[in-house]
Order: sequence, then C-alpha cells, then structure tokens
Amino acid sequence: MFARKRGSKRDSINRRAWLLWALTFVLVIALTAAVPLLYLPLLNLVRATAEETGRSIDTEYVAVTGLAGLVLLFCLYTVLKQRELNRMRHQLEHEEQEKENVRTRLSELSALFQVSTALNLQLRLDDILEIIVRRVVATLKAQQASIMIYNPASSLLETRASYGLESEFAKNARKRLGEGIAGWVAERKEAVQLDSGNGPGPFDAHFKRNRNITSALSLPLRVGDRCVGVLNVNRINHPENFQNHHRDILQMFAEHVGAVIDRADTMERLGSRTRELEADNLKLSEMNRMKDVFLSTASHELKTPLTSVIAYAELLDDNEARLSRDQKGEFLRRLRAEAGRLLSLIEDILDLSRIESGKLTLKCVSVSASEVVHAAVETTRSIAEKRGIAVSESLASDLPPVMMDEVKMRQVFVNLLVNAVKFSPDAGTIAVETLRDGDFLRVEVRDQGTGIEPEEATHIFELFGQGHGEKDGRRGLGIGLHLVKRITELHGGHVGVNSRPGEGSTFWVRLPMPRLVPVEAESEAERRAA
Repeated sequence: MFARKRGSKRDSINRRAWLLWALTFVLVIALTAAVPLLYLPLLNLVRATAEETGRSIDTEYVAVTGLAGLVLLFCLYTVLKQRELNRMRHQLEHEEQEKENVRTRLSELSALFQVSTALNLQLRLDDILEIIVRRVVATLKAQQASIMIYNPASSLLETRASYGLESEFAKNARKRLGEGIAGWVAERKEAVQLDSGNGPGPFDAHFKRNRNITSALSLPLRVGDRCVGVLNVNRINHPENFQNHHRDILQMFAEHVGAVIDRADTMERLGSRTRELEADNLKLSEMNRMKDVFLSTASHELKTPLTSVIAYAELLDDNEARLSRDQKGEFLRRLRAEAGRLLSLIEDILDLSRIESGKLTLKCVSVSASEVVHAAVETTRSIAEKRGIAVSESLASDLPPVMMDEVKMRQVFVNLLVNAVKFSPDAGTIAVETLRDGDFLRVEVRDQGTGIEPEEATHIFELFGQGHGEKDGRRGLGIGLHLVKRITELHGGHVGVNSRPGEGSTFWVRLPMPRLVPVEAESEAERRAA
C-alpha cells in the first residue's frame, strides 16, 4: 500500500509536468499565429511614431525582436518551473525511499525478535543488546547507539551495549533515575530529541556539543508502565537531523524490544540463579559425602580406644588376684593413654564445632613457646616410642614470650606431632625446632614419611582434607590439621607445609612476636615519663 501511494504521488507530479509542457507548446503556437495579426497594427504604430519624431526606424526588426523576446522569456520561465518541479520530485522520491528503507529494516529487526520470542531461542541478553545497537545504527544512518538497562538492585541505569563512533564515551556509564537525559527519559518514560541547531532548552547542559553530535534521540524501553532501560541514538557530524518519522518508528520499535529485553534479562537471572543452585547442590552433595566419611572414620577412631579401655578393664576385673603390681600398673597406664586419646578426639570435635559457630574464645597469656612445644612433645612421646620413633628437640631458649592460649596452642603442636608419628616409618625420627623468623616465632615439625603430592598439599589443611592417608590406610578424622590452621589464624599466625614425595614433610607454624623496645628508647621513655 505504501508503494502504491508513493507511485501515485510520482505519477501526479509527472502529469503536472507534461501538462505544463503542453500548455507551453499551445502558448507558443498561439503566439506564432498572433504575430501576423499583431504585426500590421504594430507596424502602423511604429511608422506613426517615426513620422512625428522625424526619425527612421526599421519597423520590421523592432516588431520581430519584441515578439521573439516575449516568447523567449516565457520559455525560460517555463524551464525554470520545470526544473523546480523535477527537484521537488527527486526530493520526494528520496524521502519516500528513505522511509521505505527504514520501515523495511525495522520490520526485519522486529520480525527477528518476534521469531526469537516465538521459538524461545536462548539468546543471551548481551547478545540481544549488541544486535539491537548495531541494527539501529545501520537502519537510521546514525553513527553511535547505546542501551542502558535499569538495575533494580543498585537503582542505576547501567550501559550494557554500545556501538559506533566514539562508543567509548558511553561504555561503563551509570545514571540514577532523573539524572541526565537518560535518567529523565527513564523516570518520565518519554522520548527526547535534541538537535544541535536548536536554541537553549532544559537539557542544554547535558548536550555534549564537544562530541559534534548533530542530532540525538533517547527513548524509554518499556514493558507496560515499567521502564526496563533507555535506547540512545546519535548522529555525529551528519548533515541532517532525525526527522519525526525516525522518532515515531524508533519509538514503536523500542516498545516492542522492551518486552524482549525484559524476557532475556529474566531468563538470564533465572539461569544465573539455577547455576548457583546447582553449585550449592553440588557443594551440599560433597559435604554430605564428606560427612559420611567423617562419621565412618569418627566411629572407627572413637571405637578403637573405647574397645581398648573395655578390654583392659575386663582383664583387670577378671584377673585382679593373679596380676602383679607391675602388670596392674601397666594396664592402668594403657587405660589412661586410651582414655586420653579418646578425650583428645572428643575435644577436637568440640573445638571444631565451637570454631565453626564462632563460640571459641581464647585465653591468651604471655608464655614461652619453647615450653609449650616441649610439653606437647612429652605428651606424644609415648605414642612415638610404641613404634620406635625418636623425637628430637631443638628449642631456642632466647625467644621472647608470646601471647597465646597455652592449652589450644599445645593442642596445635600435639596434632602436628601425632600427624608426623602417624605417617613416619617405624624406627624413624621426628625433629621439632623453634626459631626466630623475622618478627615471627616459627615452629617446625619434620618427619621422614612418604611426603605429600603437590595437588594434595593444596587441600591438606581443609576440613576433612585427609590427603595421602586414604591411600595407605592410615587415615584420621580429617580435622586435626584443619584445627591447627584455624587455631593458629585465631592467634594471628599462619601455617604451611614444605614437602616432596619420598622426602618427608615439614609442617610449620608462624606466630607474631611482640615488638621489642630498644634499651636506649625504653630509658628515654622512662625519663620523659618521670
């Protein structure tokens, strides 16, 4: 229908042109026929004038020249009018062609998104926005376009897509509702057009004249009464401004793509939430598996000392009269050791629960770290001697006291020593050393075990990170080294391990030492105080 209208207008202009030429032709013929009729009166008039003035005049030349000039002027006037008509016709054809191109391209773009919506294509929001800005720039013969999406979480309009000349000016731009041109459009849900030739207006302060923007359009992307974003289109160094039909067609298009953008944004958020839920579900599954492993191992670890306690108690009860004093003492020592082992396991579990719930409180006092380490060595020496493992100590005596919870830090060193005993070969050696490491106190526990693989060392201090213990059957609860890490960090320190497969392992703990005041500075401070 639009093409028929354009053809009818062109035909009307062509008919008018032919009519004008026909009229000109008729007039020329009429003038040609009128020349003989006008010639005789004009000739008599010229002769009479000559007789009165006494001058001789070529009457035929004057008459023919006058009439010819009249005809020539009329023809020139007709040609000028015809040229004006032709110019108007070409201009109308150009405008109609441009309108047709705009309608065609935007209809293609609308059809594209209608198809994507109908077929439920899983296009990412960023891809949809990139398609929109590129097609809008090509369709409207603009130089730059950008789309800002409203983020309800931050209450900001955020640029999500920008394309064209000087697109870097729009990238990463953010506006609040009511701020700037885009903020005003989003708040009022009304389109705005700014042209460089217009006079001062309410948005004159926001118009970037240094960017040589010829004409700018900002339109809201709406879904019903809700604005989901703003579409900005600019013509830069362009000879023509946006026309009303550009604005109308783009506004109609913006209303359509608003729903598409809102749908894609919703799908993207749902997809992100789905991925988060899947990750959480995977994490819960892993935690559930680790819980099963922990319960299985814990039941074994707790059952073993309880079985020993029950067995030794039954032996004492059934053979009390036949056992010597030394045998009774040995049984009692073993009962005490197994009970202590059981108590240590239970204490580790309780400490883990307190740490995870944030209820563990430290009772820090100034104490010698070497003394705490020595106490931990004495606690675990009997366990090492059962397997013929020697524990050597190299404890520095010149280290200053450190603020720590003595009970919890002894538990840390005991866990490191028990871990070293567990993975050391029979008749091996464990070395314990305390030394100064800059502003830190460093405690090292070295064993002669099989070492740790690099990929296992990364996770060995994690909860239930049992490492290579699963391979050789010497596995524990998987919480000892995790407690070492958490308790040390509560003291402001760090833990780590240096190990190579087949070369043993060195676990270390670094605790901050109090800064020492030089004697001269301390004396000066005392004199000032006095």
